[in-house]
Formats: sequence, C-alpha cells, structure tokens
Amino acid sequence: MLVIEKSRTALREEGLPAWLLVNVFHRDEIADLVLDVPVSKTNTRPWVCLLFPDRQPLKIVHRIEPSILDHVPGQTIAYSTWEEYTAALSRGLPTGASIAADFSSTIPVGSFLDHGTALLAEACGCRLVPAENLVARCLGTLDPEGMRSHTQAAEVLYAAVRECWNVVVQRLGSRHALHEGELRDFISHRLSEAGLVSDGPPMVGAGAHSSNPHYSIQADGGVVSPGDVVQFDVWARMDSPGSVYADISWIGVAAKEPSPAHQRAFDAVIRAREEAIAALVRGLSQGRGVRGAEVDLAARSTLVALGFGDFLRHRTGHSIGSRVHGFGVNLDSVEFPDNRVIPEGACFSIEPGVYLPDFGMRTEIDCWIRNGKLEVTGEERQRALLLLE
Repeated sequence: MLVIEKSRTALREEGLPAWLLVNVFHRDEIADLVLDVPVSKTNTRPWVCLLFPDRQPLKIVHRIEPSILDHVPGQTIAYSTWEEYTAALSRGLPTGASIAADFSSTIPVGSFLDHGTALLAEACGCRLVPAENLVARCLGTLDPEGMRSHTQAAEVLYAAVRECWNVVVQRLGSRHALHEGELRDFISHRLSEAGLVSDGPPMVGAGAHSSNPHYSIQADGGVVSPGDVVQFDVWARMDSPGSVYADISWIGVAAKEPSPAHQRAFDAVIRAREEAIAALVRGLSQGRGVRGAEVDLAARSTLVALGFGDFLRHRTGHSIGSRVHGFGVNLDSVEFPDNRVIPEGACFSIEPGVYLPDFGMRTEIDCWIRNGKLEVTGEERQRALLLLE
C-alpha cells in the first residue's frame, strides 16, 4: 500500500525537504514497502525515488526496467548509462540540504542504504540524515484495516494457547509422555485452521529450555516433566496482503502449585509489564511524546530492583506490523537504544522476561496507541500462572 501522503506529512513534521529511496535486488525492504513495490518485480538495476513534502515524487529508473515504479505518481527519468544515472541524481537531489535516507547508526533494522550510494548522494551536494523517524511514522503505524487484522489474529492466538494448555493438563494428568514438539504442532495446526500464517513455528520451551528466549525445537523436542516451567511464544497474522501480526507469550507450570522461585519470577515479570504500561499511560495522559527507551527503562529498573538484573537478556518490546518485528519504535534502552517517540497508531509488544539457569519466564502482550491513549489488544493479559488442575 502506497504511503505517499503519510510520507509528505512526516517530511513536513520533521522539517526535511526530501526522502531518498534507492533499491536494487529488493535489498531495501523499507523502500519496497513505502512504494508498494512487490518482490515479484524484476529489480536488477538501481531505481531511485525522491519523496517531497510539497510536490509529486521524482523517479529514476533503468530503461530495461522502466515500469517498476509506474504505479507511483510523479515525473520519471530513464537512464541507461552511468553518466545518465549520476546526472539524474545530481539534478534531482536538493543541494545544500539535509536529505533523509534509509540508514541508522543505532537501529540496524532500518539501515539499508549502501555506503557507495551514500557517498554518491553526498558528492551531489546534499547531507544525508537517518530516515528512522519517517520510517516510524510511515511503516510503524496501523490504519483501521491493519488494526482489524491484528485483532483477528490475536483472538486466534489466545484461544490456541488456552487449548494447548488443556492438552498439557490432560496428558500429564493421565501420566502420558508429552513432548514440546507435540505442543508446538498443536498450536501450529490451530493457527493454520484459522487461516493464519507466520514466519516461523511457535516456541514451546519446557524446563531449562524456557530459559532460551529464542529456543528452537529440534525433532520432537524435550519432554515436559512435572514441575517444569512451560513457556509459550506465539506469533502469526491473517493470510492476506498487508495483514498485521499478533505476538503473545504465556507461562505455565506443570504442577498444581508453583515453587516459590517460580512464583517470585512470575510476579516480577508481571510487575515489570505493568510498570511499562503505567509509564505509557502516564506519558500519554500528560500529552507528551513517550520514547521507546523510556518504557524499556521503566520495566528494566523494576526487574533490577527485584533482584533479577543479572537475568535480563533483551529489550522490553518491539514494533509490530506486517513483519512480526516491524520497522516502528522499539521499547529498547540497551540493545539498540530507541529514543524515537512512539507515534499515534503504533502497534508494539511489551514483553519483559527473566532467564535463570534452570528456567525462564516472559509475559508478552500487544498494544497500540489510538486517539492518544494506550490500548492493550486481544484478550485479558495473563495475571496468574497456568497450572495443572
């Protein structure tokens, strides 16, 4: 979906005269998404598109791939030779100005522009600045259809986790062997039945495997034993163009009562999650912009104060869009600090976790900002451990 109007508004608000988008071999996913260029289109030669705040785009395309940007409004310049290409760039780029481009020194997910093209653009007389704020505004926010598709997916994910835990209760209650892979396959089947797709299978980690945030089951996986922590991490979207992911994590203990250590860790991640929510609500109610790093600090400082500082492995949350890890603002103050303001319409996860040697726990919910207020999407967030009946 073209986001030309969004880009114009974002450029005006950021006070920038242009956004330089360049692609070859579809290497810049941001450029393709902003201009709605499908990966099925042949892209063996560089194309360039300059977006402006107050006029139609300028496109530079190779003569053997002249139609790749036909769906984008604006003037087109065709080239065949290096001289024609560089001359077109030189004419199109506003000289003596700061031009946004897809690179970042702190947010790698938004960094695509190659160094050679950057040097060429600067030789044409402009200064390049990161487009990360433009990207957050254009690709890190949802329209009403995106919100609907996210909600649909979330409903399926919550139901799948509930049903999967019933399998755990039944199998362990009857003393039958149960493997992580069976639970993974159960959830995958439920998602597929409901018309959802994903970029990977759900995570189910039992015992020490729950301490690996990105645990990947090999073959049937480990056995789920009585007393184990069982960590679920499930993400998927509706199987339709432009649909938006939902991404949740729930925690169970294969026992009728948790151990004191399990309960303490669970209480800590729940409190950290609620502190992150409170930081967002407080900032939004004050009418000020809330930065991703600020929310991460609220959750992180809570876990440190509760004695879990040595057991933190990742940021508090990530942007969500048509990719499960999207291009918008992340809740991150330590990995790749994100000091961007979370914009209206942003969708993101809140997922504090602690990872001890014998077990780990992560609670994950999805939120968005709508009409200046925080909304938690999906069903009621987890407040108590899943236990055997």
